[in-house]
Amino acid sequence: MKGFNKRILCPIMLICMALSCLFLTACKKDRNNPEQVVDLFNNSWIMENYMDAVQDYDHAIYEQVYFDWGGRSIGPTEYRFRGIVYLTDEEAERLFEAYEWEQTAAPVFEFEKVDAGSVGEGPWYSCQQFDKDNYPSVMVNYSVFDGEKLVFDIKQY
Repeated sequence: MKGFNKRILCPIMLICMALSCLFLTACKKDRNNPEQVVDLFNNSWIMENYMDAVQDYDHAIYEQVYFDWGGRSIGPTEYRFRGIVYLTDEEAERLFEAYEWEQTAAPVFEFEKVDAGSVGEGPWYSCQQFDKDNYPSVMVNYSVFDGEKLVFDIKQY
């Protein structure tokens, strides 16, 4: 009876060990090489959630960027949003007068799905108070204004 158990038990244990090694290797690979996902939006969500100081705009186009860990991440996903808000002429003028904008160097505009050719040449302006009023709960990589449109790159943390 003892010989019978060893003949069956050893192969079962070897199969279980091999499957465990394969599973752990797959988990480690996903953790080290997440896939970056970029989704393109042209809805009002970004305006409703992050741009309270903007009262009127023509349209907004933005990317939502996050990393897909293969369904094995723990905790919330940190989203990055980057895009362009095209203001109405009246709103652009109002914002330019409402804040103390300082001319700044153009940031490196990093877009994957937003047409970077529509960003324009500048000159670019930034304002710390505008950032505080609109992005109090996110990290601001940049938020610049050229007198017609806002270009932003923000990240939740």
